[in-house]
This record gives sequence, structure tokens and C-alpha cells, in this order.
Amino acid sequence: MMVSLDCGGIMLKKKILEFALKNWKAILIVLLLLVVVLKTRYDYHLMESAYQTRIESTEAQIEGLIGIHEQEMHEKQLLMESYLEELASLEKEYEVTLQELDEERERKTREYVRKFSEDKEGLIKDIETTLGLEYVSP
Repeated sequence: MMVSLDCGGIMLKKKILEFALKNWKAILIVLLLLVVVLKTRYDYHLMESAYQTRIESTEAQIEGLIGIHEQEMHEKQLLMESYLEELASLEKEYEVTLQELDEERERKTREYVRKFSEDKEGLIKDIETTLGLEYVSP
């Protein structure tokens, strides 16, 4: 019985060898196709990995830009508040100065009216000094 099994194994090997020699081109095509499929899957996996890395990198950049934008907006808000405070201070100072100017104008007007009625010579000297004119009496 052992001899017949061994003989069957040799026969099987012989038939496989004959089949391989007869169809070597088809077997080679199948093997090459298998290599191409495996290489394609490996390349696809590499491309998918690179794509995923690029997405993560882009998301990190976007997060960084959002952080920078928020910081700039906060700084702009602080500058705007400072500007508005300074503007309010200047407007208040302007109003005070305008009030002082009106008071000074009012005081000068009263003084010139008083000088016109009481001290015409003093008024003439003030006009000559202020405007650089020489008074000629009529």
C-alpha cells in the first residue's frame, strides 16, 4: 500500500510539473497580476496615510491660525477701548478749553466795552499793541 501511495505522489508531482510547463505563461500572468494587486494595495495604503497626515497638518495649521486670529482680535479690542477712552478724554478737554475760551472772550468783550465808555485811551493803546496799527484821531 505504501508503494502505491508513493507512486501516486510521484504521479501527482509529474502531472503538476507537466501542467506548469504547459501553462507557464498563464501561471506567470496570474502571479504578476497578484504582485500588481498587492503593490497597488500597498501604494494605496501609503497614499491614504499621507492624505491623513496632510489633513491632520492642515487642521493643526487652522487651529493655530484661529488662535492667532483670536489673539489679534483681543488686542484690537483693547486698542479700540483705549482709543475710545482717549477720544472721550480729548472731547472733555476740548469742551473745557472751549468753555474757557468763551469765558475769556466774554471777559475781553466786557473789558473793551468798559474801556470804550470809560478809558478810550487804554482801548486805543490795546488796539495799537494787539493789531500793530497806529491810531489817527479824526
